[in-house]
Amino acid sequence: MPKPVILPQAQVERIEQILDELRSKTRASYVFLADISGQLIQARGITGATDLTTLAALTASNMAATAEMARQIGENQPFRLMFHEGSRRNIYLSQVGTSFLLAVVFDAEVQIGLVRLFSKRATEELLALADEYEAIVRQTPSMMEAGFDVALDQALDSLLPPSSKTPGDQIIIR
Repeated sequence: MPKPVILPQAQVERIEQILDELRSKTRASYVFLADISGQLIQARGITGATDLTTLAALTASNMAATAEMARQIGENQPFRLMFHEGSRRNIYLSQVGTSFLLAVVFDAEVQIGLVRLFSKRATEELLALADEYEAIVRQTPSMMEAGFDVALDQALDSLLPPSSKTPGDQIIIR
């Protein structure tokens, strides 16, 4: 199970500013930032009935699938950008570092060049925040590395009564 993304308030505010600016400049319906596992981090705009939690998970799956496609055709790195064109709406996805993805959902009338230009700028700004986050994650030991597994075993041992079975006893399930 992926670890939840916890960002300092200053980073959250900066992400909101970047997403608000991106949405305004591209005339997007909404934009969002998710982690690579599909956890929604922040969204800005008018989503209507869209389930952003599900959409974030689907976009992450889409990025993972295209990363494998890139590998299959001999690319050394995953594809960084994706564009899906619909009859009424489009979605433009950008990889942000190794931990995040940026999605821009916009009407078909909006020029893709405009979205691509401003998404690139937003991605560059978000990349600095992603680098900070990734550095913190690399330096922070996981709960298991911090002795959580031993503490959990001890807590469970103290809660469960000792077994009267000897090591040689067998349990037969029929």
